[in-house]
Amino acid sequence: MTEARSGPFRVWHVLAALGALSTVVAPRAAACQDSAAAIPKVYKEGPVLRFDFPELRVGTAEYDEGPTGTTVFYFPKGVKGAVDVRGGAPGTVNATTLMNGYESKMIQAVVFSGGSWYGLSAATGVANGIKEINAEEGKVDVIAGVVGAIIYDVGGRRYSRVTPDDRLGKAALRSAATGSFPLGARGAGRSAMQGVYYLRGKGADKFADWPHSGQGGAFRTIGPTRIGVFTVVNALGAVVDRNGRVVRCKRNSSGTGCPMIADQLKAFAPISSSVETRTGGPTGNTTLTLVVTNQKLPFWALQRLAVQVHGSMSRAIQPFATEEDGDVLYAVTTDEIENASLSHMDLSVIASELAWDAILSSVPVIPAPPAPLGTQPTADVLRRYSGTYELYGGNRLTVSVEAGFLHAELQGIGAGVVSVSIAVLHAVRGLAFVPEVAALWRGSQPPPPRHAVFSLVALATGMAYLVGTWRARSSGDSEAVTEKNAVTPD
Repeated sequence: MTEARSGPFRVWHVLAALGALSTVVAPRAAACQDSAAAIPKVYKEGPVLRFDFPELRVGTAEYDEGPTGTTVFYFPKGVKGAVDVRGGAPGTVNATTLMNGYESKMIQAVVFSGGSWYGLSAATGVANGIKEINAEEGKVDVIAGVVGAIIYDVGGRRYSRVTPDDRLGKAALRSAATGSFPLGARGAGRSAMQGVYYLRGKGADKFADWPHSGQGGAFRTIGPTRIGVFTVVNALGAVVDRNGRVVRCKRNSSGTGCPMIADQLKAFAPISSSVETRTGGPTGNTTLTLVVTNQKLPFWALQRLAVQVHGSMSRAIQPFATEEDGDVLYAVTTDEIENASLSHMDLSVIASELAWDAILSSVPVIPAPPAPLGTQPTADVLRRYSGTYELYGGNRLTVSVEAGFLHAELQGIGAGVVSVSIAVLHAVRGLAFVPEVAALWRGSQPPPPRHAVFSLVALATGMAYLVGTWRARSSGDSEAVTEKNAVTPD
């Protein structure tokens, strides 16, 4: 989905972000115009769901150069699977295999990934990684059973051609461990968004308040039965709490003041119905879900579990499974235990409640707003950022100084033009810890480079920040910039 963006708006405290990007991001991503030069990262900080399911290992890996990521659910001993596919344009791997009603445990991994259809290659990477594991164990004739699905996290969400690939899938598999699932802007949910259906206006005015989402999970044990639900929310609809209120209606604010979903639908449905019908191609929204249990289920019951849970998610995401979504739900079981006290229907009801909890936990924590330092950059510092920057996809950013402001005009995204006036009042304390940035504010650093790589990476990312699409990390701190808690897989 391509959005036209237009209209002037004002962003405070952004020059510091551009300075940080020029001194921190550009060196790491110097050659990163595509995924080939991107570096897989596995992050350990941030909120996680703790759960007890020894047969399941969860791994995530991300490309900061996107930003984008992959989430892997690895079952070394295999699981039986079923699938329920809804929405207008799902992107899946091997999903049709699960429609044949096989009773065997033929699936070793479920892979969720960003990158739209390009991200499907991450599932191939996971399969190749499992092949290597099997070879080490002497299982040379075993074919890795891998299914997967993708979300659309490109376009207006970020300005980068970097997408998950074979390497990222392998990195996520290598990081897989039992007992924890990262929540929020992690893994496949790194650049996920939600609620675009309710955005008014046009161009930048419309998308400035587009709320973030991410990946979420919930888990419960009932006697010997273990049930887990994991989801990546990139939905057209909005996330709704159990009281019927929209959880997040603004990008960088809590749910305080968000409307009831009934009022929201009443206000927007007549307006939204006038939007042009799509003509094909990958859609811009998707919710991906995995339901996991250890209870023995015949295929028909596993399929009904998938259908019932998927249908229940329309309570937590409204609207759900639209023509602009590509929703996919996998249901798997390790088929280990009997539980006569928990019927198939009751299992589905409980899993449906867990799905709602998982969706609610996908919404990232809002980072604390940066406090001003009281430092005002000089006109000379502002002039250092002037120039024309060539961005990915033929886009062009022209930056100039006008009346004490940096004025940035972005052209080439659809038919739109973004004009941005950057009010230069204060530096940002959250970025001032970077020595190069602090030196830049003192005027002791040379002008930031304006070669092609800087233009493509730093300014593209900076512009994403300006138009309000810079990814808010779930931890809400500066470690996303320094990467001090990141692990580079071998």
